[in-house]
Amino acid sequence: MNIVVDANVMVAALIQHGIVRELILGHPGAFLTPETCLTEVWENRSDWNRREVPDDQVRRAIDALTADFITVLPRSTYRDMETEASTLISDPDDVPVVALALAIDNQGVWTFNTRDFLTPRLQTRIRVLGTTDVKGILSEP
Repeated sequence: MNIVVDANVMVAALIQHGIVRELILGHPGAFLTPETCLTEVWENRSDWNRREVPDDQVRRAIDALTADFITVLPRSTYRDMETEASTLISDPDDVPVVALALAIDNQGVWTFNTRDFLTPRLQTRIRVLGTTDVKGILSEP
C-alpha cells in the first residue's frame, strides 16, 4: 500500500497528538513523500513550530518520522513526471507531490491543501485523500 503525503500532513503528525499521527505511526511503510517535502517541512519550521521547540529536537522528530514511518523518495523516482505535474497544479511546491503520485502505484495523495489539489483536471489523474479517506483505506482488509 502506498499513500503519498504532502508536507502539511507531515507537519500535522509532528505538532499534535491526534488522528493524523495515529494513522502514520500505526501503519509504518504505508506512506511516501518526495524529498522536497522533507526540505519544505524543515525550512518552514519557524511557521509551524509555535512552541519554539529547539531545532535539534525538531530534527530528531523529523528523522524518526521519516526513518520508521514515512518513506522519503528521491527526485529520480518522479523527475520524469514533473512536467506533467506542473500542468496539473499551480503551486510549485506541490509539483513534486503530484509528480510522485503520477510516477508510482498509489492509493492517492493525502493533503489538507484542498484549494490547490481539488481541481477537476488534477482529480482525473490522481485521487486526493482527506483524513477520513485515509482512515478508510487503512482499515480495509
